[in-house]
Amino acid sequence: MTALAFKLDSPDIFGDDFARHRGELPGAGLAWLEARRRAAMDAFLKTGIPNRRVEAWKYTDLANALASELAPAVRAARQDSEGGIFASVPGARLHLVNGFLEHVTEAAGLEAVDLVELDSDTPEWVSANLGMTAAGRNQPMGAVSLALMRGGVAVRVHEDQTLHLSFANPADDGETVSHARILIVVEDGVSFRLLESHGASSGAFANIGMELVLKRGAKLEHVRVQEGGPNALHVTTLGAQIARDAEYRALYVAMGARLARLDAEVTLGAPGARATLHNVAALNAGIADTTTVMDHAASNTTSRQLFKSVVGGRGRAVNQGRVAVRAGAVKSDSHQLFKAILLSPTAEADAKPELEIFADDVICGHGTAIGALDEDALFYLRARGIPEHEAKGVLIRAFLEDAIEGFGGDVVHDVIAHRLDAALVTLGEAVP
Repeated sequence: MTALAFKLDSPDIFGDDFARHRGELPGAGLAWLEARRRAAMDAFLKTGIPNRRVEAWKYTDLANALASELAPAVRAARQDSEGGIFASVPGARLHLVNGFLEHVTEAAGLEAVDLVELDSDTPEWVSANLGMTAAGRNQPMGAVSLALMRGGVAVRVHEDQTLHLSFANPADDGETVSHARILIVVEDGVSFRLLESHGASSGAFANIGMELVLKRGAKLEHVRVQEGGPNALHVTTLGAQIARDAEYRALYVAMGARLARLDAEVTLGAPGARATLHNVAALNAGIADTTTVMDHAASNTTSRQLFKSVVGGRGRAVNQGRVAVRAGAVKSDSHQLFKAILLSPTAEADAKPELEIFADDVICGHGTAIGALDEDALFYLRARGIPEHEAKGVLIRAFLEDAIEGFGGDVVHDVIAHRLDAALVTLGEAVP
């Protein structure tokens, strides 16, 4: 396939790509996929590349960040199959490079389908679920990731286990964009742990659409760590469908990129569905944007969200959380809390909690607090002989600990804590 560069001064940059290459994309000719791709592209074109005039993107101007030429990513010449940050944790492994599946460590009870190879023999569980979420008008970058999907993987889990899902975007001579899709279906009653890690090089734009389908009584623990170079651009659009008595617990960690956004929409679709989302951001430059929609679509559903950010230098943390309680979703129980510490006068944290309630007999609330480190606590530690930089580290780690504890077990906790400690060393340093 020819890799053409497209200029972003065209309002239909990705539409042009779709028009030129739709017949060459994976699964071309499959009626069900063609219809979903066309609908996704139509949804995207109604918004285009998001900018600050789009309310949900008011703090994160992606269109301005992409003001250059882009070329569709191709398979890397060298396969990268490093162990990743969670290499010490036992489990199956899938590794994607530039959005293409490059390495698979198989495990019993897990099926993996390379989305490059979609054809008429594609399993029914893939065709029934791929592109059904994270592809609508309210998630425009997820829509374009489906329309222009060139790689990705679908996973079906029918036995309890752990999966490592790692992504890499090797260095390139020019700027590239990779559009990939991830589909994970967790069958009835299965307990599944997903350990996800992202690394990106300068000049690369990763645009990923992720769909999570939790069937009745399933449990998914999702730990996601996103890191990137100072010029890396990263957008992940996530759609999760939570069935009766199923539970989704997630820890999202963002630690650097020129612009990184996680756009998550979780639908609690039946009584007994539960979701817990924790988000941690630690950055000294760039933008880390986590935007969530918690959709209480049925009665007797529960959600909890905790967002914590530590920002230094010229970094900006964005946390937007909207809770929607639909008509008839009585006895919904939801709470979200946003907290941030600013370590420099040029650091910024933006919090935007929202409640949209169309039912009676519900419990919904939210809170926000943004400020500096507690001077009294800092003085207390320094008065006991602890150097200032160590004292600040102690306070920051204590601030973040309740957001990361309880996810993934001790080994996963220690991996995340170690990387946060390394990131915290530079927080507060001057950035040109």
